[in-house]
Amino acid sequence: MRDKAGWRDDHVSRRAAAVRDTKERVLGAALEIFAERGYHAATVEEIAERAGMTKGAVYYWFRDKEDLASDLQAQLWTDIATKAQRVLDPDANAIDNLKLAFRGYLMSLDDSAQARFFLRDCWAVASLDAANREQLEMGVALVQQLVAAGIRRGDVVEVDSETFTRVLLGAFAEATLHVLTNGHSEQAIEVVERLIDGFAVERQPAMSGGPRRSR
Repeated sequence: MRDKAGWRDDHVSRRAAAVRDTKERVLGAALEIFAERGYHAATVEEIAERAGMTKGAVYYWFRDKEDLASDLQAQLWTDIATKAQRVLDPDANAIDNLKLAFRGYLMSLDDSAQARFFLRDCWAVASLDAANREQLEMGVALVQQLVAAGIRRGDVVEVDSETFTRVLLGAFAEATLHVLTNGHSEQAIEVVERLIDGFAVERQPAMSGGPRRSR
């Protein structure tokens, strides 16, 4: 027989899993309702009904609809950013890795029409748009490190790394909004990649056949 300590640990573990599942159910229901009704029209009552729980249970996790939407938005952007980082190639140069990351990020937006609709809606809500800007700022340091390393290695032309990063991310924010609105990432990816390629150091082609002998 298990001792009391073992039983208690198992009980706590199962309860923690159930608690996480309850919160995820609320977030999943919220995404469906926000996508169907839009942020402004959606209500906590509708979200609770879709999740199969009481409104009070929703308020246990979230202060109000805005708090719920903010949590959902952060989760979606974090998932998308994580997917983008996974495609980075440690053996690739900075230019190629920038293109890989931005391609992975924008293509992730194609995966869920519900997420696209909700995230697009967030840009029109002042408090949620502020969170969008915070997410952008979180990416600045990561991209700037990649750019600075590329400049040191000679992959990227010598420009101020912070300025380049902010200009690039500003253009990327517009590309993101374009994909959220239209649902097609390929055109936006092509434009972003052409922009990045403009900062690549041109490589001189290697001479073949060895050095020429003068006559």
